[in-house]
Amino acid sequence: MKKRKKLNHEKRDWGLAKKIGLVVLFLLVISGLSYGAVVFIRGLNEKIVESQLNDEDWLADNVEVVKNGSLGKNIYSVSKPDTVEVFDMVYQEVIQDKLDVLLEDEYSFDEPLMIYNAYGTNTLGLNLYFTTDVNREVSYTIHVDDKDINDFSRTLSNGEDGNVTKNHAYQLIGLIPGEENEVTLTLKDEAGKTIDTNEFTVDLSDVSVNAEKKLEVTEGDSKEELSNGLYSMLGNDSDEQDYLALYDNDGILRMETEIVGYRAHRILFRNGKMYYSVSQTRIAEVNPLGQVTEIYRTGHYQLHHDYVFDNDGNLIVLANNTEKETEEDCIIKIDLDTKAVTEVIDFEDMFESYVETCELDTTGSRDEGEDGLDWLHINSIVWLDGDVLLSSRETSSIIRVNNIEEDPELVYILSNDKFWNDTEFSDYVYEQKGDFKIHAGQHSLNYQATNENGVYYITFFDNNYGRSNSQPKFDYSTVGIDNHNPFKGDKSYYYVYRVDENQKTFELVDSFDVPYSGIVSSVQPMSNGNVVVDSGTAGIFGEYDEDHNLIRQFKAKLNKYMVYRVFKYTFNDFWFEG
Repeated sequence: MKKRKKLNHEKRDWGLAKKIGLVVLFLLVISGLSYGAVVFIRGLNEKIVESQLNDEDWLADNVEVVKNGSLGKNIYSVSKPDTVEVFDMVYQEVIQDKLDVLLEDEYSFDEPLMIYNAYGTNTLGLNLYFTTDVNREVSYTIHVDDKDINDFSRTLSNGEDGNVTKNHAYQLIGLIPGEENEVTLTLKDEAGKTIDTNEFTVDLSDVSVNAEKKLEVTEGDSKEELSNGLYSMLGNDSDEQDYLALYDNDGILRMETEIVGYRAHRILFRNGKMYYSVSQTRIAEVNPLGQVTEIYRTGHYQLHHDYVFDNDGNLIVLANNTEKETEEDCIIKIDLDTKAVTEVIDFEDMFESYVETCELDTTGSRDEGEDGLDWLHINSIVWLDGDVLLSSRETSSIIRVNNIEEDPELVYILSNDKFWNDTEFSDYVYEQKGDFKIHAGQHSLNYQATNENGVYYITFFDNNYGRSNSQPKFDYSTVGIDNHNPFKGDKSYYYVYRVDENQKTFELVDSFDVPYSGIVSSVQPMSNGNVVVDSGTAGIFGEYDEDHNLIRQFKAKLNKYMVYRVFKYTFNDFWFEG
């Protein structure tokens, strides 16, 4: 365990503060001002307690890892004050110190060290630690006595060691809240032959979650197989606790992370870690055991909608600059090594003459309390070796900008030319090839290269939503868009454009109807030809086969008004064998 110099003076200061407070109270009572004294002391107490939450020694004294008989035999859990923030590096270090003490002992396959939700990042997770004499593979199955819930089985990956190792450390994903979970561990040799099994119960009867335990499921006409993976529900907007939830192919909740606020926008993977946003100003780096290994902050910027990695492994983030009067029009870079935050581009500078024609929307409440001029509203980014594709909801445009980190160059705009008439940017609008309804309010860009230089495909969710708050005089009906309500409309679309930079054209080469969502939404082409589509304001997501026939659809109960985005990840070589 790491040696730590105890800050005894902190406790002495606390005792001194109480004594001073009592003296002040006595004097004020004498003066007939006892109420003011009580307020003074209460404020003093709250200030000191708040400061203690980030104090390593205070946390070490007030956070414990103890056996919890209500969860099952020999299962540990973490006891901490409710006000302690888990997405905090001091807290994570304190937890690791306590786990290191437990890990000084040796544990076997038959009697592993088991810790429920060890790092506070998975309400439905159980960490296992043990060693074997020779390399072994481990798989597991979770069973509950509910005929509507199928067993959940996976082969485990052990990080850099792969799935065959002597030193076993895992986070089991898939426990069911409100149920007694029967877990079967299976130990196999390198040839895949079963050597031993271990059965135990994890009782989560008293564990509650924020997400739904089971989504409403509708079977489609397609008989094709669903792709492998877990659907990640990246934000079901809530007035209470925000969270990230993972669902299996049956719509059963298998993992939940309570985040600080706002929403997770997507999950990124790099060097055995996963990354997701936990607030408007923080992105967490989390290892397979659920430990938060780093927190990256955005400084005076607020992230929104999307982020990617650049070629060097830096985070490229769509952001608001809180020090200016426009919003959702900047891109920042976060260096993962130094944590330095730099502004890559402010599109207000590039589109200055257009911004001057825009109006501030004062007609209603803004998302997350934002109140600046939302003239561009970038909601999606694709990184292309230093160039980017961007989706601008407010201008109903898909935009390409090259050399974004060095000398940004506007290459083209995909939109109806009427959007950019009478602006200096009209010459950048590519020719619409063919007769089709133009996209409007689109989200979630995906890029697919071809063998022909300068020719590629862009897949996205066409919201078919015709409203620009910053250009209220623009009549979308003139370009064939009749939906003006973000929640009620006839339909949205899955769209695929073929872009030809050589001819400066774009054409619609594939599409199909999906449930209407005027604003939030996502599209994700899968490796097997399927596509996952989320219609956010309808609370509906589904998976379609390569012929666009629905395989299965899921409907969530909305906390407020949306399921932000849904992307599907295998978590291979992270939690599970690849």
